[in-house]
Amino acid sequence: MTMKRITFFARCLVVTAAVAIASAAVAEPPDTSSWACEYCPFADGYRADYEAGTSYSSDDAAHFGDGSGYNEKGAYLNLDGSGSYASDDYQAGWVAEDLGLDSRYLSVFGGNQGAYHYRVAYRELPRHRFDTTRTIFTETAADSLSLPPAWQRSAVTGGFAALDATLVDRNISSERRVLDVGGRYLPFDRFQLSANYRRQERDGLRIAGGSSFTQSSLLPAPFDYATNEAELGLRYAADAGYLKFFYLGSFFENENLALRWQTPFASAVGAETGARSQSPDNSFQQISLAGNYRFTGSDTVIGFNVATGRLEQDDSLLPYTGNSLLATGPLPRQRLDGRVDTSNVVFTVSSRPFDKARIKLAYRLDDRDNRTPVDLWSRVIVDTFNSGESEANVPYSFRRVRVNASGSYKLSRSLNISAGYDRTEYDRDFQEVAEQTEMGGWGLLRWKPNAYLDIRAKGGATEREIDRYDEAVAISLGQNPLLRKYHLAYRYRRFSELTLAGSLPEKPLSLTVTALYANDDYTQSRLGITEGEDLRVAGDLSLAVAENRYFYLHGGYENIESDQFGSEQFAVPDWSARNSDRFYSAGGGLVFRQIADSVDMKLDYTRALGRTEISLNTLAEGLTWFPDLESTMDSLRLQLVWHRSARLAVNLGLRYARFEAEDWALEGVTPDTVPVVLTLGASPYNYDVVLVGIGFTYRVGTRGDDEDGNPQ
Repeated sequence: MTMKRITFFARCLVVTAAVAIASAAVAEPPDTSSWACEYCPFADGYRADYEAGTSYSSDDAAHFGDGSGYNEKGAYLNLDGSGSYASDDYQAGWVAEDLGLDSRYLSVFGGNQGAYHYRVAYRELPRHRFDTTRTIFTETAADSLSLPPAWQRSAVTGGFAALDATLVDRNISSERRVLDVGGRYLPFDRFQLSANYRRQERDGLRIAGGSSFTQSSLLPAPFDYATNEAELGLRYAADAGYLKFFYLGSFFENENLALRWQTPFASAVGAETGARSQSPDNSFQQISLAGNYRFTGSDTVIGFNVATGRLEQDDSLLPYTGNSLLATGPLPRQRLDGRVDTSNVVFTVSSRPFDKARIKLAYRLDDRDNRTPVDLWSRVIVDTFNSGESEANVPYSFRRVRVNASGSYKLSRSLNISAGYDRTEYDRDFQEVAEQTEMGGWGLLRWKPNAYLDIRAKGGATEREIDRYDEAVAISLGQNPLLRKYHLAYRYRRFSELTLAGSLPEKPLSLTVTALYANDDYTQSRLGITEGEDLRVAGDLSLAVAENRYFYLHGGYENIESDQFGSEQFAVPDWSARNSDRFYSAGGGLVFRQIADSVDMKLDYTRALGRTEISLNTLAEGLTWFPDLESTMDSLRLQLVWHRSARLAVNLGLRYARFEAEDWALEGVTPDTVPVVLTLGASPYNYDVVLVGIGFTYRVGTRGDDEDGNPQ
């Protein structure tokens, strides 16, 4: 166990002890045998399920273990459980999941309904991106990467004579640890105090680019940062509404404010070491007031939320360059002194003017005012030369106003119609489009003639208009004046959706089918994306052949296509590209309960396919195709539970996972394949993993036994 994890565990124990002491001061402690499922209703007495077992994974696979912790071949210990205790004036519980894995979770909670409530939760989440990567860099400090001794630099990767001998395996992985503490307390009638705290720590390795002018290296960059979030609230509940005052604070801490590395390529004298800044320490604090009010004798409710906040960042800046041979002036200031003020206003009205009709109106204002000071900064190109040019930092700001109106009317007992209108206005600083308006409407028709059939059809359109595209701003940023960025360009979108849900009268058969289609036209864009389409179809079918046996099937299809134009000559369009992404999924399963009165079985299988086709049409080469990107996934799960007695159960599990990917950007690309880029040699995911396990669940409790003495 690492020192960082030990320190984090110590913090968890301190906080847990503090919460336990605080709860003991306001209530009698429960019996130590009292616990139960966090998601189950409480009942008098206590009940607990304890599960212990082991599992074995047949192979190493980073992708398979991403998020689960089963990333390496070998045996794993599984510990799970849940419990609860309840009496007339106290409730408590706990939940434990995967304590033997790197994806462990533990929570403790309790309280007295109408008086107070507390909770403490801890979770770990492992991230495994690649286990096929290799590098020449060694981590000589928390923020520094060094070359092997006696490394000989070269202008291209083919000249790295010592490359093969100095490559070492280095997995790209990380770990997230989260501690959640919170509670509510009602000191007086109608008043409620709430407090929540979360600390999230992340550390590990990620892939970062280290440029050295015309060459670059992919770096196994170490990172280590934490975010602390605190929430405080005071709520007053009245007969016709409520008021709530709320404080939110978020504080980001980065242990490594810079990343430094020795460049493996031949470089200018003095530029043998590169540096780049990492995410700086920063904070965000916000206060808000929210509430709603229901008018007496009517179904009209108004609600509001007003908030103001501030983001700040004042870490020390890195120097222009680490090359002492370059003559540069001092930084305009040693710290950014970044500051952004935010304002948010939300106002809603919902009403039922008469029995068959409902309406809702909403207004939202989001304002981001960037008050960071502006200065002129020199431009030093990758520690190699001083360009002699100056550039000002740009304090981007924006203002967004949204207005929504919707309503529904019941035409008949089985037919209901709904419609809505949305309007969003943007006002930006220092961007190609200063003012932008998006308007749209939708309609929904629902027909439900009986309890067995429900059909919904929805359709609509939106139009995003711009006052003008400021080509002068685009040119100042080095862009082609004909280019239109997709999020700033004129766009007309059409969409439709159909949902059918049905079942047979007095038959154990149900079916749900959903289809969605959307089309985007960028008719005023000459360069950039010009059209996009999205089609999705999904369905599932379930059949219960007996009270304790049922089957299910599911499937889906999605096709995303887009067209774009570009220019090789920084002028009019002279090439085009088309992307087509297709995804297929299908699967099914069965659940049998009480086979031979004591065995439950669950079987599930899913297969998913993905394919991306990219075509390019240029004046010089004509129509050409990139190699297809393909992926195939098979997942099979089998679970058997033998109820040895009312208290003891034996669980047998089998999981098979297969994943194959074809990615031309990774396949066959070794660290020195690209002459001017030193890569990490990551390979596409390709694995077959079998995971088998056995576990034992034991149940204890005193919620009342049946006539045979078994716990109910």
